[in-house]
Amino acid sequence: MPNPVTIFEIAGKKEDSLPDFYGSLFEWKINQDEDCGNQVDTGSDQGINGHIVETTDEMPITNHVTFYIQVDDIHEYVKKVESNGGKVIMGPMSVPQGEGTFAMFLDPCGNCLGLFQS
Repeated sequence: MPNPVTIFEIAGKKEDSLPDFYGSLFEWKINQDEDCGNQVDTGSDQGINGHIVETTDEMPITNHVTFYIQVDDIHEYVKKVESNGGKVIMGPMSVPQGEGTFAMFLDPCGNCLGLFQS
């Protein structure tokens, strides 16, 4: 199975300023969603859409920009992350509204990425 990049996430402690910033800067349509933070529609049929979310002190990472890679078996890929020198920092967890399962990990250099299984 190919593993496309399917969604992005922009996160920060002052999340309330980020939707206005990115919406104004790029003319993105940003809608508040109770379960998923702010949903971002870039207004293009090219590329991917995403979310803007707020981080908390309890989260293992703070400000970050992450992209999510679609996989067919998230539990298998979590094991592969760890066996290849990465570190799983969140999940696998169900996405609100039953849209799938996600996990987040750090690569060997500390970059934060996500996995998504629909």
